[in-house]
This record gives sequence, C-alpha cells and structure tokens, in this order.
Amino acid sequence: MSQLFIESNNESAFELFNKKMIYRGKIKAFSSKYKNLTDFNLAEKFFYGRVNRRFIPVAFGARVRLRNLNSAFSKTSGLSAAIFVTDAFEDLVRQFDKCSVSGKINPSDPFLSNLRAFKAYTDPNKAYRQYMEKQFSGIANAFKKRNIKVRDFNEFLKELNILLNKSAGVYPFTQTAFMKSRHCPMRTNALTIEIADLDYANDDKKIVQFVKSKNWEFYLNACRSYGFMVDLAAPWRIVADIASAPMLSYAARYGVGSTNAILANAYMPAHQKYYKEFKFWLLRLYNTVKLKNFLITEGCGATSRRITPKSYSRQSLVSQFPESYFLKLYCQIRFLEEESQFKDFEKDILIDDTVELYSSRNIVMALQNFERILNKPFDYRGSMTYTIKQHIARRDAEEP
Repeated sequence: MSQLFIESNNESAFELFNKKMIYRGKIKAFSSKYKNLTDFNLAEKFFYGRVNRRFIPVAFGARVRLRNLNSAFSKTSGLSAAIFVTDAFEDLVRQFDKCSVSGKINPSDPFLSNLRAFKAYTDPNKAYRQYMEKQFSGIANAFKKRNIKVRDFNEFLKELNILLNKSAGVYPFTQTAFMKSRHCPMRTNALTIEIADLDYANDDKKIVQFVKSKNWEFYLNACRSYGFMVDLAAPWRIVADIASAPMLSYAARYGVGSTNAILANAYMPAHQKYYKEFKFWLLRLYNTVKLKNFLITEGCGATSRRITPKSYSRQSLVSQFPESYFLKLYCQIRFLEEESQFKDFEKDILIDDTVELYSSRNIVMALQNFERILNKPFDYRGSMTYTIKQHIARRDAEEP
C-alpha cells in the first residue's frame, strides 16, 4: 500500500482524505505554470460541456457532427468525438509521434510517448438507459419491500412521488437532470478523450504513470498548444477547451469559430428530445412495478376481492391523460431533482405559468422557459426570485 497516495477506496475515510489532499497538492503544483491543468470538480467546471450559458442541461447532437478517430490513433475501434476535437487530437498524436521518433521525448513511456485514445464520446441516451435500468430495479424493489399495490396509473404516480421525494436529489429520474449529475459520464460532452484505461480511484498510478513521467510537462504544454485541458483528477483525460484560440481554429473549419457558435450549433437542450419520451418512461416503470393481480380485504376482513391493475398502451395513455397533466408532472419531478430555494407557492406559480404558456403557445417554449428559470441563479434581474416578485406584483395590481 502506498504511504502517500490512494491505490483503492478500501482505506479508512481519514486515510482517503489525507492522501487525496497530498495528491492534489502534488499535481496542483503544476497548475500555476500550466493553466490548462484543470479541476473539473470545481464549481462550473463540473458541468463543462453538459450545460449551456444559462446552466440548462444540454446534449451534443445539433448541427456539428461526430467523427470517428483514425484507427491508427486509438486502442478501441469506433471511438468518436466532435469533428473539430478529433482533428485537434490527431494532430496532437502526430506531434507526439514525431517527437518520440526524434528523441525529443522519452519514447518508452507507456502513455506519454505514443498517444492513443482508449475512450471517447459516450452516447448520453445509451448512458441514461443503462442508468435507468438500475433505477427501475431499485424502485421496483422499493415497491415490493413496502408491499405497495397500485390499481392504476394515478395510484402509481402517488406512490412514485413519495419515493422520489426522498431519492431524486441524489438519483435523478429525468434525463434532463441526469445530464448534469455525477451519474452521467463526462465523455457525453463529445469534447473528451482518454489516453489511458486506468482506475480513476488510484492516485498512486496517476503520480507514477503521469506526474513522474519524463514527458509530463511536455504533455501539458503540447495539450495546451492544441487547445486541450488536462483533468487534474484523471490526468489521462483531455478535454477540448472551446474558449482557447487553438481549439477555435479547428472549430472554425466547420463554421463554428467562437465559443458561442459551438454552444449554439453543437448542443441542444436535453429536455427537448427527452420530454417526448418522458410519459413512456413512466409507463414502462408502471408496467415494471404493477402486479398481475392482488387481493384486497373488505368489510372487517370478512371478504376478499381480486384486483387486476389497469393496463395501458402508449396510445391509450396519451388518450386518457392530457399533455398538460404530464407537463405538470415533469415540472414537479424536476423540482425534486434540483437544489433550489423555491417555496411551495413559488413552485405552484411557475408550474401554472408553464402549463399556461404551453396552452397559449407551444410545448417547446413552455419547457424552455421553465428550465431557464429552474436552472438560473437567484440573485439578479431575470432570476426566479425576481420573476416571482414580478408575478405577485402584477397579480396584486390586477385584484380589485
């Protein structure tokens, strides 16, 4: 066992904390010289590439395409990233290969001589489906453990709401919240490539294989020159810096030569695509937890009656419950998922306004307005606090 650095999480909390501090101190010593050595667990950086400037969760897949990495530059077939990121990475690899051959860097380094990609873009829809498989299993077990029996979709939603009140803040239900949670891989941003397949928990390996490498500072400098940040917590993870001149020069080839252009053209709000399937995720969960039938006792235990829970198809669900019903439900769950300062009456106002906006305009505008307010900081004009105050002021002014 390393005396200074974590090798696994099978140590005491005290040891893990102390060793993590030693690791961070060791690696952060380089951050004053190499500004691209980045702590992605710090503040807004945690959401990098997964929220827009309004902190609304986003997903890659608008008008900028993915491109597969050259197979000669990757250890795994079919790896991809945003097209301008693959261009930059392949040029970075060529630079390493050139310097390795010429002897400018140590050619025997296992990771920092001949750079190769081990991991890259992860489809957020696939990641969410895998996550929800586990969530469905956990919710189904909770229904079984609590002996919860439901007769129809309405009863199911009441019971689900009780469970989500306790869990949604840590284990989000919607893909919108999933996109900016710790359960969502950073690689879904299409800006991230990993050049090793090491244990994220093993700080000792990070120090030995990277920080103590003869090529370490060359690596940091080269990544900076090609527009990549290096993740302080996983130094084999490099992330395109879409505010840097080198990366923007690659992006300009595809008509997105500014940070704003990349955000506007490469990403779309996560809720836009997800919400279309929201009601059917609920239906699938309902079908997972409902029993084929069950007995209920009536009349002081004198008689029993067998209940067969109601079945729904996608079509019958849509016909029996209006869109406003699901929109309101979506908003309620989103409130459970977010840490916020909303009071109950503020939530009611925003939900009512969202449903009203849907009725008078359209679902896209209603959801965009809701997510914009939900995800916004609270202390300035346009924030939720400001919006609520304005709403109350207008309401009071209209009352006789």
